[in-house]
Amino acid sequence: MIHEFDSTITLNDHHLAATGLSDRRADAVEAVRVAVEWMNGAGWIDVEAQSNPPSCHGWVIVYPRGHSITPETAEWRALRHRVEAVAMAAMTAAGTPF
Repeated sequence: MIHEFDSTITLNDHHLAATGLSDRRADAVEAVRVAVEWMNGAGWIDVEAQSNPPSCHGWVIVYPRGHSITPETAEWRALRHRVEAVAMAAMTAAGTPF
């Protein structure tokens, strides 16, 4: 089932370092935003690069379009994991030298 969703994504320093984008935060933000916007059901996507410790939970928050509370169901957790995978793949691609 495809859900219409909005998302807030925080790219932490450790994500940027792992993908070689520490000095290219704007590139990382744009790559992730565009990639997630292309997902089926995507609506409003907010991506920010901030300095948070690796232990900071919730770097990807996904919720039904127009709402601010995430349903605590297996389907919504699976959707969040898909958004996380798309975000990491986009950052990895953006950090790969040509």
